[in-house]
Amino acid sequence: MTHNNEKVDLNTAVDIFIDGAGKISSALLGMVNKVGGQIYALLFLNEEPMSLEDIAERLQSSKSNISINIRLLEELKLARKVWVKGSRKDYYAVEPAYPRKVLTNFFDKIAGTIRDAITTIERTRSLTKEARVELSGEEKKKADYIINQLSLIGSFYYAADKFITGFIEGKDIDLNILRAVIANPEDLIKNNK
Repeated sequence: MTHNNEKVDLNTAVDIFIDGAGKISSALLGMVNKVGGQIYALLFLNEEPMSLEDIAERLQSSKSNISINIRLLEELKLARKVWVKGSRKDYYAVEPAYPRKVLTNFFDKIAGTIRDAITTIERTRSLTKEARVELSGEEKKKADYIINQLSLIGSFYYAADKFITGFIEGKDIDLNILRAVIANPEDLIKNNK
């Protein structure tokens, strides 16, 4: 949608996608940095393969930076070198498996982070319970509070783990568990005791 009869050229639209993909790649996915995400986005929207020089010029980045990032995209099997008849330059195109690969890596990263959180929670809970045996009075109450708090946060991570694992494995997932733990984790803990 344009305002005041302004014309938007195709490059402006593509620039928005490239910029957004760079931010998403670096902030959310963690597979590639901002420039790598921008390179992929540019190649993704380009019908023809592009040379390193063309990519560098379009993204206003150094050829060496583009080269480093294109190698990473190749290692991740997100881009590939292609031959262009009549040219001795290196040209690149995207691999069509991007959505599947990115989603898999994204959910694997989330699942790993959730499992790390569960490990931390369980280790802390175990050590707190162990320490609680020797405590009395206010210190014992403090330990009970810590154990309860860990149960609250743990219920969220266990539900999230079940949700993500089920999703990755293609199983039917019960969204009500995740909703319940977000809405009222105390009830979930009571029901699981």
